[in-house]
Amino acid sequence: MKKTLIFHLIANAHLDPVWLWDWREGLNEGIITSRTILNLMDETKDLTCIRGEAAIYQHIERFDPHTFRRIQRYVEQGRWDVVGGTYVQPDMNLPATETLLRHFVRSKKYFKERFGREVKVAWAADAFGHSAGWPEIFHAAEITGFAFTRPFAAQLPLSKPAFWWIGAGGARVMGYRPLLGSYTLERCGIEERLDLTLKAALKSDLDNVGVFYGLGNHGGGPTRKHIRQIEAWAQRHPEITVTHSGLHRLFEALYDEIRRKGDDFLPAFEGELNFCLRGCYASMAKLKFAYRETEALLMQTERTSATVQAALKKVPPDLNAAWDGLLFNTFHDILPGSSIERACDDQLAWLGGVRHQCRETGATALNTLAENVNTTVPPVKDDHPSSVAFLVWNPHPYEYNGPLELEASLDYRPIEGYTSDEVPVVVRDPDGQPLAIQKAATEHGLWQNMALRNRVVFPAKLPALGWSVFTMGWEEGAKTTKVSHGASAPKDGVIDNNLYRVTAKKGNSGIKVFYKNKPVFGPEGMALITVDDPWGSWGGMGEQPASLDLSTVRYRWQITDVMVLEKGPMRAALWIKMKGGTSQIEQIISLFGGRDAVDFSTRVLWNERSARLKLVMPAGDQAEFEVPGGMVRRGPLGEVPGGRWVRVRQNDRNFIFASNALYAFDCRKKTLRATVCRASRYASDFGNNADEGAWRPTVDKGELRFNYGISCGDNDPWRLADELEQPPTAILTAPHPGRLPRTGSFAAIMPAALRLLALKPAENKDGWILRAQNYDGKTISAASLYWMGKRYSLGRIQPWQIATWRLTKLKTLWRIAPASALEK
Repeated sequence: MKKTLIFHLIANAHLDPVWLWDWREGLNEGIITSRTILNLMDETKDLTCIRGEAAIYQHIERFDPHTFRRIQRYVEQGRWDVVGGTYVQPDMNLPATETLLRHFVRSKKYFKERFGREVKVAWAADAFGHSAGWPEIFHAAEITGFAFTRPFAAQLPLSKPAFWWIGAGGARVMGYRPLLGSYTLERCGIEERLDLTLKAALKSDLDNVGVFYGLGNHGGGPTRKHIRQIEAWAQRHPEITVTHSGLHRLFEALYDEIRRKGDDFLPAFEGELNFCLRGCYASMAKLKFAYRETEALLMQTERTSATVQAALKKVPPDLNAAWDGLLFNTFHDILPGSSIERACDDQLAWLGGVRHQCRETGATALNTLAENVNTTVPPVKDDHPSSVAFLVWNPHPYEYNGPLELEASLDYRPIEGYTSDEVPVVVRDPDGQPLAIQKAATEHGLWQNMALRNRVVFPAKLPALGWSVFTMGWEEGAKTTKVSHGASAPKDGVIDNNLYRVTAKKGNSGIKVFYKNKPVFGPEGMALITVDDPWGSWGGMGEQPASLDLSTVRYRWQITDVMVLEKGPMRAALWIKMKGGTSQIEQIISLFGGRDAVDFSTRVLWNERSARLKLVMPAGDQAEFEVPGGMVRRGPLGEVPGGRWVRVRQNDRNFIFASNALYAFDCRKKTLRATVCRASRYASDFGNNADEGAWRPTVDKGELRFNYGISCGDNDPWRLADELEQPPTAILTAPHPGRLPRTGSFAAIMPAALRLLALKPAENKDGWILRAQNYDGKTISAASLYWMGKRYSLGRIQPWQIATWRLTKLKTLWRIAPASALEK
């Protein structure tokens, strides 16, 4: 009999703040559960427990300060273990890298202030798999241990419960998954779990064994019966050291054990800890789309306002409430789409509030900038209306070079004697030179034969994290620049920009795309199919093979209408309507002269049950996926999570798909397929055919809108996705002189492989924080930052490393110094 086994009994109360209930019930249950556990700890002098999630602690502190003080006392005694370091327990495959890191930035600071503890152990009780990039995120967040339960051993075998999880850049964290079972337990069964754990532990060579127990889902935690049975079991097994413990104690003991046995005693695991509950990668598209829009807007707003306020020496805005709202919505039963309809409605409203705050904050920043910029317009004579001035902001740390659209009223009443197409509109660049433009349809359909408003599109170059002033006006007799012939519509159903040609024909099932006269998708083109999807919110709960390859086609969509909307010469656009069953989709496909991408603006009217809509792209089945913390390569594996872009490199071909909304993909038979939406039931774990439970509402019925782009050249997938999510922002502003020039840049980072994650005010208000990640497989030997007119060295950055710097003003210069991502 092995004599050195130590069982670490880890009591926990898994509490979903949103799931089969709304956030009000969930957070209040946090108070009830904590009181119950504290009372039990008062009775049982060696009982310990763990609790994560700053959102729950904040709620307790606000509404039950007495209970909060009791928690603080047990933390001081070492019996209440504050773990996780996150705001909630987030989904770990879908949010952006910076969003996941911001969980730790905000929450670890809160835990340190309230409890005097540095949280070193992450805790993912119930998240549905974990991205391959997490070791880099954990390293930046100063996390040394990661405990989790999913995927279970049946989905993801591991040779030992403890292991080194190693990221693509070499960062590592000690992972731990219990020998058996999950985070929770029924009211009875603790003795059986201990028996089975002992049996498994005797076959293992680890001395320290974690045993998780406690009621959980809607709170709960350890019970008196659990404690009595643990005591009885320990008395029957004196050869086993049974101790009430916590996650920090468990990992401290494991690290001590490894120091004795050697670093290579633990196996190394590289890659992603996936997959499970794969339906969640696509469930509840309406919430996922709203979340993605909110996430991108918040990051853009923070970066924009921080840059402008730093340049103009203004007090930065407080976006903490917005960040807390976004972080709460990453919870692993909110963003994955596995909650009830009422809870989903609440979370959509919450995300809408965050977006409104972002738009107010962004408008304030750009109006403040505009007040200081020379926005004068060309002079006019007599009573002729003056031009309109636009300040256009580029939110990216590199020069934007692409299409720009502006729309304005050129007078306060419709211009007599002209239609909108006839009025002589002139757009001038920051130097006052007229630009080649193409008129486009306005957003309204009022008074089409009158010149009320005009919309134009033209190629623009915008400086990195900077601005340019353009004017747009009604100018009689002005000399205009000749429009280049970069795009055309040579015949019905065809658009072309000399790189790409897109064709569509009524009655066909595929949209055909050609790159340099070669078909991108083969003879069938890019298609849409509706496939049977009888699985619940989580998909196949047991990874049933039929749930991983959803390919039983219910409808092959057909093109029912095609119309050329724009014929060039700067941009050509094609409107295509398709139908499949009782659903339809409208897409506006655009080609811009010289642009190495095809742009799609998509509107889906979804009306199905027990089905899934897939975009089918026969471009290859060996793909690179952007994921939190990095990138992962996959072949055919069934339904998988993906991020903002997917790149297929196969048979000397390079194909990129990027979107501002989608997360779910699969590769099969030389084809990449993207799930748009799925018609499951709310919070349902059982299979349904389309006719079952007709009274239960179906997720995502109605209109869904999103954008995507494809590229076959040397386009940078990160930039293609960035510009889809965060396009340049234009604001109409009053004309006036200003101390700042008509175009300028505040910041840029080099080289291109260094991707900006955050530019924000420091949490302690001491300067500004810059964070970036090296998204390349090679070391950057000399990264640099252009900041407020000067260039600064950022030093050497390892592959996939997340690096942080603090920017502080020293009289006329800035000090740029490496910093902890936690902003200590």
